[in-house]
Amino acid sequence: EGFDIQGILTIPRPEIAKRPYKLIVYPHGGPHSQSAPGFDFTVQLFAAHGYAVFQPNFRGSAGYGKKFLDADRLDLGGGDMRDLLTGIDKLVKDRIVDPKRQFVYGTSYGGFMTTWLVGQTNQFKAAAAQNAVTDMNMMYGLSDLQSWTTWELGGLPWEQPERYAKHSPLTYANKVKTPTLILHARDDRRCPLPMGKAFHQALLANGVETQMVIYPNEGHGIRQPRHREDVYRRVLGWFAKHDK
Repeated sequence: EGFDIQGILTIPRPEIAKRPYKLIVYPHGGPHSQSAPGFDFTVQLFAAHGYAVFQPNFRGSAGYGKKFLDADRLDLGGGDMRDLLTGIDKLVKDRIVDPKRQFVYGTSYGGFMTTWLVGQTNQFKAAAAQNAVTDMNMMYGLSDLQSWTTWELGGLPWEQPERYAKHSPLTYANKVKTPTLILHARDDRRCPLPMGKAFHQALLANGVETQMVIYPNEGHGIRQPRHREDVYRRVLGWFAKHDK
């Protein structure tokens, strides 16, 4: 589609796992952020447990110029999802990752991408979404950053009601089949708790295997060491449970 898309792939040490690796897709937040080379504890932990970790810098990522930065405006979950899936397809084609052992975990906009993906495709064996954007109307009405939705979706909710619905993962919750773990900070002002609760409730109503964990005294970043450890243990446990 006219873009050169980069991504970072971290693979396990050879004594831990061999090709084709099981895969965790780990999309960044923002979406106007960037995955960059360098030490990342989360990535290294997943690799130490035998996963290849793919961090795509899909359109909308920072660091590639303004045209690229704005390329997913009015199209959240569109071109950026295609970029992500195309990256996975290349890893499968190159026989680096196992096409039948794919998982996805993300926070904030990475959580949006996680909950969006499970409503659009069944290729992931399990998913874990943390502090995720799941509904654009709630994001506008409850977040501390109304300008995010009005810019990314081109107007206020009553000016663009169809677009707000179209780009909300909650709209497609009835299509989800993937076992999905929902993790959310109780006091997140950026991506408020009701969005996580709403998506979890929708999955329950549709018979999808799901769990929800709420972390007290945490904001947009879950930072307390005991809570961070709990997140890692739950995500790894959830993925291992569904890696059959």
